[in-house]
Amino acid sequence: MHIDILSVTIRGGLTAIRGPVAIAVATLRDYIENYPFSMLYICGNHSKVLDHLKGDFDVRRAFTVYQLFSILEEVYQDVVFMEHDPLLFEDVSGGNRDIDKDRSMAHIIENLSLAIKDVSRGRLIIYYSASHDIFFDVVARNSDRVLIFEKEPGGYFIVDSEGYKGCRRLHHRFLPKGQTTLEIF
Repeated sequence: MHIDILSVTIRGGLTAIRGPVAIAVATLRDYIENYPFSMLYICGNHSKVLDHLKGDFDVRRAFTVYQLFSILEEVYQDVVFMEHDPLLFEDVSGGNRDIDKDRSMAHIIENLSLAIKDVSRGRLIIYYSASHDIFFDVVARNSDRVLIFEKEPGGYFIVDSEGYKGCRRLHHRFLPKGQTTLEIF
């Protein structure tokens, strides 16, 4: 099982993705229309992506970090798409965004990212965020792969960071608008 995002193929494990909402919508539409495997969509109270989707997939909402832990314990689907919601972490952080100063918050966020990583064994999990914040950084640090999509006037700039033997390999490229594959004549 795999998911294609523009010219990037994701196969199994935990992948953290940051990019425009259009990337997430196109990816999920393609998956829902073309693959028979079950999919779970996990989001918080406010979703930027869910309103743009139609099809056969399960949806679970987590309003607190602790509810997210419960949802992760019950996952049976082959593919899980998690939309990052910074409001989930408000109950843990009390509005304080400095993880380094709050050890209990850092511990909970780290445990959550490790729980997501644990669930990704034998599954394909995408943790998606439209914006960058410290909570997304923790999940990205513990993921198998990090993809960052930046919209440019002529297409997308893509940064691909893959874990390899304890370190990260970094690749980047520019995908011109409208080009998804290289044609051979």
